[in-house]
Amino acid sequence: MRIAILLPAILFSAIPAAEPASSFQFEDVTEKAGLKDPLAGLMGHGGAWGDYDGDGRPDCFVGGFCDRPAAEYKPAAGPVASALFRNRGDGTFEHIRTSPATTFARTSGAVFADLDNDGRPELYIANNAKPKGRKADEPQASALARHSLLLRNTGGAFTDISQDSGACPGSLFTARNVLPFDYDLDGDLDLLVVEDKFTRQPRTALFRNVGGLRFQDVTKEAGLPENLFALGAAVADVNEDGRPDLFLPHSNRLFLSAKDGTFREPAELRDTFAWKPLDGEDWPCGAHFADLNADGRFDLVLSIHGVKARNQVWLNEGVKDSVPRFRNITREAALGDIVPVRCPHVEVQDFDNDGRPDIYFSAAKLEKGRVTPLIFRNLGVRGGIPRFEPNFAVNEANAYFPAGPTADFDGDGRLDLLLVNWFAGNHTRLLRNVASPRNWLDVRVVGKTVNRDGIGSRIEVRSGDKLLGVQEIATGFGYASGQMPIAHFGLGDVAAVDVTILLPGGTKPILRRDVRANQLLIVNE
Repeated sequence: MRIAILLPAILFSAIPAAEPASSFQFEDVTEKAGLKDPLAGLMGHGGAWGDYDGDGRPDCFVGGFCDRPAAEYKPAAGPVASALFRNRGDGTFEHIRTSPATTFARTSGAVFADLDNDGRPELYIANNAKPKGRKADEPQASALARHSLLLRNTGGAFTDISQDSGACPGSLFTARNVLPFDYDLDGDLDLLVVEDKFTRQPRTALFRNVGGLRFQDVTKEAGLPENLFALGAAVADVNEDGRPDLFLPHSNRLFLSAKDGTFREPAELRDTFAWKPLDGEDWPCGAHFADLNADGRFDLVLSIHGVKARNQVWLNEGVKDSVPRFRNITREAALGDIVPVRCPHVEVQDFDNDGRPDIYFSAAKLEKGRVTPLIFRNLGVRGGIPRFEPNFAVNEANAYFPAGPTADFDGDGRLDLLLVNWFAGNHTRLLRNVASPRNWLDVRVVGKTVNRDGIGSRIEVRSGDKLLGVQEIATGFGYASGQMPIAHFGLGDVAAVDVTILLPGGTKPILRRDVRANQLLIVNE
C-alpha cells in the first residue's frame, strides 16, 4: 500500500560570503506544463530527459510500476502507463499517446542516448520483470512479465527493437539503472544495465555496441564479476588514464578500466567503500562523480535508500600507483546529519549558478502541497574541503521521489527538476528553477570519431589561471534517472571563460578562448 508522506554557514577568505541556502527557488509548474493530469495516479519510478525530436529542447519520459491492485492508483481507475512528452517550447508539453514508450511495466529507470550516432537519441527503458507470480488481472500481468525495452529513434518516432537488439535479454530480470558510455572507446555508446540483488542470481550486464543497434553481452570478457548487483551507477575517469571507470552503489564497488578493455577492482578500495547497513533496507542507491572543490579531480557522492539516510561524500585525493585514493569527508563537509526519509537519487549541480556545485538528493519537504527539494548549497572550500549547508533543516524532510533528473527545460540557464512520484496523495512534479539570475555556460560536444553525444568528454572551465570547474559529460548517473548530455556550469559574476575539452580517450585538447557566458556552447569534433 502506498503512503503519503541547520548547520551554520562558514565564511572563507578565499571566496565571497555565501548567500543563504534559501536562495534556491523553484516554482511548481506541473499543471501549467500539462504534466499533472496525464500522470495522475502514476506509481512513478523512472524519469529521463532527452531531445528525441531534434528541436533543441529537452523532452521527457516518465515510467512507473503497474503491477499493483487497481485501487492503489487513485485518482486513476487503475495502473497508469509510462508516458512520453514532447517539449513544445512554450512551457508546455504534449502527451504522446501512441508510442511504444507507452507501456504497462515495472519501469525502474530510463535513459535517452544516441546509440547509432545519427543525431537522434534512442530510448532504453529498464524494467523490473518478475519470473514468477504473474497475476490474472490485466494490465498487471503484462507489467510483471515485461522485460527491458530498447526503442529506435527514426526521425523522431520510436520503434521497438528490443527482441533483436541483444540489449534486452530474457535472462535479465530485475533491471534498475542503465548507463550509456563508451567502455572500449570505439566511438559507439555501450550499455551497462545494473540488476538489483532481489533475484536468485543478480548480475550487472555490459552490452557492447557492435553497430546497427545490435549489442553483445561482454560482461564476462570485460572482467566484471558474476552476481554483481547494484541499484544506481556512476561513470568517470577517476584515475586520470583517459578511460571510463565505474562505481556501483549497493554493492559499493569501484572498477577501473584497462587498456585491454577489461575492468579491475582495486582491492585497497574495498574497505574504503564498505557499507555496514542499519537494517535490511539501508541500501546505498545513487552515485555521482563530480569535482566538489575545483581541484580537477572527481569526488564521489552516494545517496542512501534508507529511512535513516546516511548520505556519503568521498574526496578524491589523487592517484597513487594508478589507483585513485578516496577519503570520506561526509562530516567535514557538513553532510553528516541523518535524513529521516529515503534519498534514492543524487546529482551534483550548480542550482544557483554561483560557480560552486551543490548536492541535491531526491528527498523533500512537503508542506500544504508545496514541495521543497533537499539541496545542500556549496559554501566554498577551506583546506581543500568543500562545505555545504542544507536549504532546510534535514529533520524536516518528509517525502521523497525515486527519480529526479535535472534539465534546463525552458532554456533560461537554470537547472529545473522532474520529480517522479511514487506515493498516493502526491504527484509527479516539474519544478522550474526561478533563482536570481547569474551567469552560466552549458557545453555540448558533438562527436565524429567519438560518440555523437560526446559522453565521456572532460570539460574544464577557467577564468584566467583559476579553474572554475571540471565535468565529464554523462547521462544515467544517480538512480533511475536520465539527464541531457550537457555539462552545466554556473559562473557567478564571471562574464567570459576559457573552455578546454578532452574527448574520450583523447590526448590533444580542444580549446575555446574567451567564451561569453549565458549560452549553449556546441563544440564539434
